[in-house]
Amino acid sequence: MKLLYITRKYPPMVGGMEKTSYSLAHQFSKSVDTTLITWGKSQKYLPIVLPLFFIKALYIIPKEKITHVHIGDALLSPLGLILKKIYNVKTSITIHGLDIIFNFPGYQFIVPKAVSQLDKIICVSNATLQECLKRGIPKSKSIVINWGVDSNEWTIKATRKDLEKIVGQNLDGKKILITVGRLVKRKGVYWFIENVLPKLDKNTTYLVIGEGPEMENIKNLIDKLDLQKSVFLLGKISDKELKTIYNTADMFVMPNIKVDTSFEGFGMVAVEASSTGLPVVASKLEGIEDAVIDNKNGYLIDSKNRNLWINKIRNITKISRNQIRSWTEENYNWDKVGKSYLKYIYEN
Repeated sequence: MKLLYITRKYPPMVGGMEKTSYSLAHQFSKSVDTTLITWGKSQKYLPIVLPLFFIKALYIIPKEKITHVHIGDALLSPLGLILKKIYNVKTSITIHGLDIIFNFPGYQFIVPKAVSQLDKIICVSNATLQECLKRGIPKSKSIVINWGVDSNEWTIKATRKDLEKIVGQNLDGKKILITVGRLVKRKGVYWFIENVLPKLDKNTTYLVIGEGPEMENIKNLIDKLDLQKSVFLLGKISDKELKTIYNTADMFVMPNIKVDTSFEGFGMVAVEASSTGLPVVASKLEGIEDAVIDNKNGYLIDSKNRNLWINKIRNITKISRNQIRSWTEENYNWDKVGKSYLKYIYEN
């Protein structure tokens, strides 16, 4: 059995899909003979890259005697379908969320139909599966396999002094809340700062890690509410700095809100945070419900319910960091994910 894995999201580009694609490829290669076709640069070159993917696959499949092809996301599903028809190879795909709800002219007419004709469809969350079913993708071909995490990757020894060097502030006696992710509207950072943060204890400090189109609006809100000493937009930081923050903060908050044109497929950063033992408080919304489990690695709160958010953060029930770390490692790990993928892909 030989596997060809095709993905347009791969290092050295940085992002959730890039990281998970790399980890999945590593898991595949541990168990089966795996060949990769990847793209690790800007997506603006896809009109050139996709024909090259096709040409490479036409050469590799017969040369390497490929028996199975795995496609990295829904956008590539037409490529997977063409290869399936040409070579009669078994073809599977991962669906993340945004890739199936994307509403570009013609996309919803072409992509769900192509996905439906592949052999195995793997969704990263139950919410993503539901979006597939809405578009007529057969449930009989579909399964949910959540992403994994390597807890050793994120857990380091660090102190508040190390955190202070990153923030550039004295954090003695402060309760540190953090959010990590691309600053887009659905992440709910603006809503959280406007509606929740002013009602929390005065010793609360909120660290926001990431960049995106909402950053300027968030900066203006911080100035408007005079929260410059409470909220720090750290932008893009190194992995080492992020590890330090995960291991020294008090709480990870994921206050997502519903946005019709957007979607949270899973919530990988919540799992990364909890793999270090950091408790997570997150919106009970979309794929986040697969990444955060009540009283296990955190708590789910109704999205935009201001009072519930305030009360939970003020009166969070303590789960020990060791408990959170152990539970996350047991339930979200890449070895388990890789085995689940291969078992499903190679089932008759």
